[in-house]
Amino acid sequence: MSPEIQLAGIHPRSEKLIELTRSYERAKTSWNQVEIQLEQETRELIKLQENLSFKHVSDGALAWQDQLRPIARSLKGVESGTRYSRWFDTNTFYQKPIVKGKISAGDTDPKNFLQTELLTGERNRKITLPGPYTISQLSENKHYENYPDLLFDVALAEREIIRRLRNEGVSLFQLSEPCLVYQPYRESFRDQSEVELALKAIRSMVEDNPREFVVQTYFGDVARLLPKLLDLPIYGVGIDLFETDISSFGEHPAKAVVLGVVDSRESYVEDPRWIADTARKFCDQVDVQELVFASNSDLKFLPQEIANQKLEALSKASELFEEGR
Repeated sequence: MSPEIQLAGIHPRSEKLIELTRSYERAKTSWNQVEIQLEQETRELIKLQENLSFKHVSDGALAWQDQLRPIARSLKGVESGTRYSRWFDTNTFYQKPIVKGKISAGDTDPKNFLQTELLTGERNRKITLPGPYTISQLSENKHYENYPDLLFDVALAEREIIRRLRNEGVSLFQLSEPCLVYQPYRESFRDQSEVELALKAIRSMVEDNPREFVVQTYFGDVARLLPKLLDLPIYGVGIDLFETDISSFGEHPAKAVVLGVVDSRESYVEDPRWIADTARKFCDQVDVQELVFASNSDLKFLPQEIANQKLEALSKASELFEEGR
């Protein structure tokens, strides 16, 4: 069977939708105009995934302003300030959550997370959420004296939000944890005890429904951490192939691998033959139970046309991969 293809996060908006959104923020355009364009582009993206034979379909989170905001606004004890921080080493920014009280799940409106009405008929729905460690790392803590208390309250609250989204037909949850592998934003790098805390928090979220979760890492080398991630009760692990040294992998227990084999920060569209060949070399070295092709992170950093071409390249590469096995 050919490798599955998946969206790995937020898909880019068109220039028209970006301009409409900016115009709305300046009170020059009605929200109705933005909604019409947003719905049109979401339908087009869903149709593209169907045409490319995606098994799990996402709405692309085109309505999300940044990777953290929907979940931050669904948490009690968290406020949205006016401070914006750079999203790792990209040219995009996120609104920094401010923790001012004990965190718990607040009122969760599924419409803030996915456009359920546009996914009607799609039985296998996927959504990408920031993992609890990344949320806690990228928030400003003004309440908790002990970091573990913050981390595990985030995990408990996110677990409840996921339960509610599961009721909306979501069958695959990607927990994005770039902070596990990329931390130049910190004055001191995390130690092993903090890694163990992060993994324990993730485990507390996924252990009851292991087949529903993928933990995705990006913007850093996951090689040293991979054995511990593969030990989690999850369906699969996501790897940023542009940052990870696979020569140091060795053999690991079989598990699904989401191979981030197209670069979300590079406008060059990868050749499907190169993608297929790279995936074969990866499988020759690493014991893979199941393989998924994806971008290494959100494609939102690229023009929409380029992002769509990268999805098409992944689809063609999936066919070539199977032919060459």
